[in-house]
Amino acid sequence: MLLSLLVYISKLCRYLSMFSSDRLTVPEYVSRLQTRKSASDPRAVSPGINADVQSVLDVSLPALRLAVKTLKSAKDTAALNDTRRAIAEIYQLVEEAWILPALGRQVAEEICNRIRLDGGLDLLLQHLQTPAVEITYETAKLLEQILVAENRDYVARMGLGVVLNLTRSQEDAQLARSVSGILEHMFKHTEETSTQLISNGALDALLFWCRGTDPTVLRHCAVALANCAMYGGHRCQRLMIEKQAADWLFPLAFSKEDELIRFYACLAVAVLAANKEIEKEVVKSGTLELVEPFIASLDPDEFARSLLDSTDSMQGRTAADLQHLLPLLDGTRLEGKCIAAFYLCVETSIKSRQRNTKIFQEIGAVQSLKRIVMYSSNATACSLARRALSMMGEEVPRRILSSVPNWKSCEVQRWLQQVGFSAYSERFQELQVDGDLLLNITDEDLRNDLGMSSGLTRKRFLRDLRVLKMYANYSTCDPDNLSDWLADVDPRFRQYTYGLVQSGVDRKSIRHITDEQLKSDCGVQNGVHRAKIVAALRHPRRACLTDAQPCGPDVFISYRRTTGSQLASLLKVHLQLRGYSVFIDVEKLEAGRFEDKLIQSVQRARNFILVLSANALDKCMGDVAMKDWVHKEIVTALNGKKNIVPVTDNFLWPDPKSLPDDMSTILSFNGIKWSHEYQEATVEKILRFLGKPSQDQLDRAKDPDLPKKE
Repeated sequence: MLLSLLVYISKLCRYLSMFSSDRLTVPEYVSRLQTRKSASDPRAVSPGINADVQSVLDVSLPALRLAVKTLKSAKDTAALNDTRRAIAEIYQLVEEAWILPALGRQVAEEICNRIRLDGGLDLLLQHLQTPAVEITYETAKLLEQILVAENRDYVARMGLGVVLNLTRSQEDAQLARSVSGILEHMFKHTEETSTQLISNGALDALLFWCRGTDPTVLRHCAVALANCAMYGGHRCQRLMIEKQAADWLFPLAFSKEDELIRFYACLAVAVLAANKEIEKEVVKSGTLELVEPFIASLDPDEFARSLLDSTDSMQGRTAADLQHLLPLLDGTRLEGKCIAAFYLCVETSIKSRQRNTKIFQEIGAVQSLKRIVMYSSNATACSLARRALSMMGEEVPRRILSSVPNWKSCEVQRWLQQVGFSAYSERFQELQVDGDLLLNITDEDLRNDLGMSSGLTRKRFLRDLRVLKMYANYSTCDPDNLSDWLADVDPRFRQYTYGLVQSGVDRKSIRHITDEQLKSDCGVQNGVHRAKIVAALRHPRRACLTDAQPCGPDVFISYRRTTGSQLASLLKVHLQLRGYSVFIDVEKLEAGRFEDKLIQSVQRARNFILVLSANALDKCMGDVAMKDWVHKEIVTALNGKKNIVPVTDNFLWPDPKSLPDDMSTILSFNGIKWSHEYQEATVEKILRFLGKPSQDQLDRAKDPDLPKKE
């Protein structure tokens, strides 16, 4: 009787809301479904499904079968109202499942898979090709919700062309909301699928939508680009760079309105930067500079709570998803370590509610986090790694003193214990192994003198020793700073610093060192590494350091953070892709002498673009003391006689008398009205007001390793 009543209520609620285009409200009874127990005798439970999940499915699946049956019959009779009713019914069932606490992922995946097995997914792909626009919108919205792993596989095999056809309607704002979400899921499928999507225009569509202002679309774009970078493999990462994806991630990472958009944009660019083949191009985009300051500003618990409010994210990520973070944790880039450690903090918060924190030990994340705590000198990365380990219930190691060459035997003992070699502590102590000896230990020493008979144990020890050598501080014995030069050639080469220093290599002699000397005297056993070091010496990538001031940027962009951030970031990308060097202040600049750096940047720039967004000059009114930053920038540009180009967006020109005298003349400059719909045309107008980019910048755009002209 109770089951019949619940089904009737659910069908009535769904019927009343079936034509809503917004996210549907979930009835209160859903929260009770997860704990409902049958008062009758124990029932048979399907294999692999626990009783609580089966209890919910017993209510949902009959309604689902009826809706799919209605969808089939409506397709045969071309009954549009019945089709829309059936789609709304299925959508409501799926969404109700996703938001169930604890059981949500299992219930939703069962329902999504049942839609495919009952023929519903094939029907949805057919409806996406219908000329009825409303059916297309509602079908795409439903498809976005049901793309679990098996359904992604089906779409990749049977309906990828249908999805690609939808991406060609880039100007349809309503369709873009769902299609961008579908791409978000499909870029997780396989490297081959991601390559097909990119080759047929899907990435172009995402980058086009990155120029817009719809938060839903931008969020899907950010996650889709992160998924493409994480799951698409090196080939897709190279294609992303060729299509300037790292540049177009800048507006998303620079967004001030949505932390989820910023986070996934930062994740995408951090993953791209971890690929050494394309690292230079990623750095050149400027997007990477936004990552560490943004992550430092976030609180993992608050971020996790925001994910719990999102149907797509409230269940957290699977073990397979989280494993893709390990290359960032173990990589050499600080941005990757910070964002991966933060992501694991967030996931730990979610998984602790599900009592599933053991997943992090299973994927190997715990040891990587411990290495960050032990060795990293970055406060953000260390703090996040410590927090993640504490939330996982793991032991948090002590930070290792970085001055390894000066270690006494007691510091060596502590290091052995923290990296899991305490069984050999007594022998190390007996032989009085200090920091100097530790840095010179070889495989032969481990086998003959220190009792490590197992070859695999020695390899594991030497691997941990290489990590220690890369993080060690050699300042007390390396007056010529060879460690930084080696790290500039390749971050891994920092491990060879002590060998070079101990062999008497200095800034002068290193220029003449040979392959044989690197091997026999300096202990660089890897032949490929020796070849790279010698090549870097013979053909240096950088000019010698001088005190000369580098050329200033072609363009300085001044904007009001509260209303002009998005337009300022779009202008930065448009101009940068056309060969201009652009300065736009970001949070990272606030460390240090912010005012001096900002004013100097205005003075050195050739052009000054003033973004006049809504209320952009309000804080300048009555600012006689010139405390406002936009006021300071405008006055500096006027005094320096810069080429000033105002760009307006929803801006109302104020009375000149309301502004201070030192900046009121800014209102006499011709302004260019920004158009989001016709961005390319607007940028072309702006270019007519700007001078051509400097030749130095054009040369460096082609080859970033060229030295800057004095």
